[in-house]
Amino acid sequence: MKFMLILFLSLQCFAQHNIEVIYKYQSNFEKEIPGGLMGEILLKSSRQLPELNFTLKATPSKSLYSLEKKVSNDASSQRILKLMLSLANSKGIFFSDIEQNVFKEQINAFGKLYKIISDFDQLQWNISNEKKSISGYQCQRATLEFNAGNENNKAQNKEIIAWFATELNYPFGPLGYRGLPGLIIELNVNWDYGYILKVEKIKFLDNILEIEEPDEGEIISEMDFKKLSKNSKFEN
Repeated sequence: MKFMLILFLSLQCFAQHNIEVIYKYQSNFEKEIPGGLMGEILLKSSRQLPELNFTLKATPSKSLYSLEKKVSNDASSQRILKLMLSLANSKGIFFSDIEQNVFKEQINAFGKLYKIISDFDQLQWNISNEKKSISGYQCQRATLEFNAGNENNKAQNKEIIAWFATELNYPFGPLGYRGLPGLIIELNVNWDYGYILKVEKIKFLDNILEIEEPDEGEIISEMDFKKLSKNSKFEN
């Protein structure tokens, strides 16, 4: 798939603009919200995260996805926001470089800044022929399986659904989901307390767009980071 993507981009990039995409969050809970702190955070996230902008900046070969941050000096509010973003896997900064076959996630967790590095083309999508119109674009369905917790428990195997538009020749999307032959217009993360990220606005840019690669942070493998996270519901 990597070779096909690079060939596809090399044929198209001379005619492409750079883009800036705004995604919006929407809760999609499959279970009833529980009591306690977990329930409080879930309720707040369903109400407050839709007010935030998640921004993808992309050229034909690179992208950077992150939260459009709002300034706040309230430490309590900042902690609550971090907990809400953790539930939506949205605390980090996500960088992709097709030509280098590199994907990086920079995240502050457990009191330290980490840089998780993996291959750009590692996601194994299943692309179907199903199509539908979303936000004015003809989109095609792709799915990706993931495990929501204990990998030995098959009942926790869940599905991510991406709807991508081949007319937008950017193999990127929210939260580092990538590698499809078109921009992800809508992402459905299906689990007990899942969510949807959907394009609200796409801005086409004629000017040069500088994609700054996140350099700071201790380098760690994806597997080792999962071990750190295994026994924690929320990250600091």
